Amino acid sequence: MVRALRGLLSASYAILFLMILKFLRILTLAGAGFGISGGFLAGCASGGAAPVGAGTAEQLYRSAKRSLNQGDFLNAISIFETLGARYPFGSYTQQAQLDVAFAYLKQDEFDSAINAANRFIKLYPRSENIDYAYYIKGVSHFSRGGSAMERIFPRDMAKVNQIWLSSSFAEFDTLVRRFPDSEYVADSRERMRFLRNEMARHELITAEFYFQRGAMVAVVNRVNYLLEHFDGSVHVPDALALLADAFQSLGQNDRRADTLRVLQATDPKHPAVVKKS
Repeated sequence: MVRALRGLLSASYAILFLMILKFLRILTLAGAGFGISGGFLAGCASGGAAPVGAGTAEQLYRSAKRSLNQGDFLNAISIFETLGARYPFGSYTQQAQLDVAFAYLKQDEFDSAINAANRFIKLYPRSENIDYAYYIKGVSHFSRGGSAMERIFPRDMAKVNQIWLSSSFAEFDTLVRRFPDSEYVADSRERMRFLRNEMARHELITAEFYFQRGAMVAVVNRVNYLLEHFDGSVHVPDALALLADAFQSLGQNDRRADTLRVLQATDPKHPAVVKKS
């Protein structure tokens, strides 16, 4: 079982690495312009820049967008915030609210990115871009606790604060349910599958920890939680095998036999089933 867990861990790293690459590609495309005024705002972004705090809403937006496209996220944030303060209404300010959320995310200021996205959702509940606000929130929670190096060499998500992962899952779930035609649905579904498996793996690792210390009742409780909340996860077969071992240690052979029958129906080729046979 330990070898199986190690194999799944390596696979999870590979999946996470591919998802990060895909996320960076999506954000690059989104950051290039998902505007309220379409080509008009995109055209404005190519114009001249204005000093921070000076100029019309259009000039401030052009300046901030230029900084954003050049990767100068701190300057972009400063100008976008100035735009919002000086011109609280209008299409440029509405677009800037999403752009600043994106800039905060790229700057690893996840709380600020989430707050900006929440403001956008509250102020513009009927915006055609509200799905992107939920996507920003989901990715921000997903990215918490990571460093730039960990984006290249992914961290073990099962050891990350699980509240971040469950919050990320909830935001993606909201996006998928409310906006089924969104361009971000496919990626959100993929992330949800990944998050479900990683949260299940966290529960399995914890149950393994209890098993090694002889706390069999805790093992049963933890595995039951996994089965209840993460049904369909790739870690369910290993969880069932561990549950069967815990029942055996507790002398509950009937429950062990029932668990092994469920495991056989779930994964007939699982080592625990083969060993039993």
